[in-house]
Amino acid sequence: MLWTLYAGFAWLPFALLLQAFRDGVFALTGDWVLGRAPIHALGMGFFGGMLVAMVTRVTMGHSGRALRMDRITLACFVALQLGAASRVLSEVVSVPAAVRWFLLGSVALWLGAVAVWVGRVGGIYLAPRSDGKPG
Repeated sequence: MLWTLYAGFAWLPFALLLQAFRDGVFALTGDWVLGRAPIHALGMGFFGGMLVAMVTRVTMGHSGRALRMDRITLACFVALQLGAASRVLSEVVSVPAAVRWFLLGSVALWLGAVAVWVGRVGGIYLAPRSDGKPG
């Protein structure tokens, strides 16, 4: 489970590098490149990844469960990461058909992953602790 925190956190320097590159190109040429790729790397990749990783860990710990992700939660995390990458790529590619497919893929992956994850984690909050302790 710890590696998911690192994977989510890895988006932060990547987003900052994208923004620095975008600002550098603008300062030199006056052209905006990369579109909204930096903000999507930050929002969808970093914040989304850290949310799933941290909330899953806290949920498991406070509900008396083992500190590990099951296959469904892990699949949700991976799908969320792929959705973020797809959204960033949609700002980088220039072929209109590819932009459309990357956008649709990012929406389907990210929203689907978050919906399944919320359902999975939400059920834990409604159930008693697995170790029988109060709380």
